[in-house]
Amino acid sequence: MRLGVLLPHRGVVIQSARRPPLEECWAVARMADAADMDVWVGDSVVAKPRLEPLTTLAYVAAITKRARLGTAILLPALRQPTVLAHALANIDQISQGRLVLGLGVGWKLPAIEREWEACGRVHKRRVKDLEEHVVVWRKLWGGQPVTYQGSDFKLTEHTIGPLPWSDAGPPVLMTAGNRGEFIPAQIDRFARLGDGIITTYLTDHDCRKLRQLGDEALAKHGRSLPNFSICVYTTVRIASDVAKAEADTQKFLQEYYGGGVNYRGLMGLGPAAKVVETLKLYEAAGVTDLCVRFAGTDQIAQLEQFIHDVAPAFDS
Repeated sequence: MRLGVLLPHRGVVIQSARRPPLEECWAVARMADAADMDVWVGDSVVAKPRLEPLTTLAYVAAITKRARLGTAILLPALRQPTVLAHALANIDQISQGRLVLGLGVGWKLPAIEREWEACGRVHKRRVKDLEEHVVVWRKLWGGQPVTYQGSDFKLTEHTIGPLPWSDAGPPVLMTAGNRGEFIPAQIDRFARLGDGIITTYLTDHDCRKLRQLGDEALAKHGRSLPNFSICVYTTVRIASDVAKAEADTQKFLQEYYGGGVNYRGLMGLGPAAKVVETLKLYEAAGVTDLCVRFAGTDQIAQLEQFIHDVAPAFDS
């Protein structure tokens, strides 16, 4: 199971929108790279402001050498697909094929609906738009001229350059099973369009069920992806006192999300040994990748302890 860390690119903006302490993000990226961990970023424009994910990943690509660069998650439907296909291919080239795309449609919250309005996009069409993005990206990434009539755009014998680093393009992980909610349409979307699944707030039992449902859906569509990737986005707070770690995490998540999210599932809260024990449940359940978000403002100290006391228990 590969380990990765979520950049604190929302946390630094919460600290200061005018002068966010950006070096904290770059230090985390360098530390993760040196420890053979991956680097992940989330996405939001106005609902949960943070450093813009794609320009941030482009910078991280330049200061790292081997870390995979992932989105957990990217909201494609907030953007125009042709322009986004170009930007993603560019990052994949800059990083020499290290880009991994976790994709979703966002939570069903009033703030998210208003975010779509702010970006001039249609919230009710976000699922259709997500799927169209993936179809169009892969057409453009193939390198041949593309003619395509989209929902609000048109391609006429168009190509883009650069193309992604590999012929297949960046792996696409589709959101499914969040909070243990196994929505058939999400599973089917992965089976039709995805290379893997990205999810959050799950138990180890949920992860096993998600893989089973994913395999069944792939078979229905005549696809075979043995041991397909399942990336779990989870929260960790290393502390000697479990109760304090849990209280600190709840406070952090309330500020991070602004409420409205059900924080179920496995989280690594407490002493390092307990964190290892918890995360091992994910590994035993067939999870291939973890995106670890540290709760708290002491991100570098948390990552240092994680690298020293937790990461050695896992083979990447």
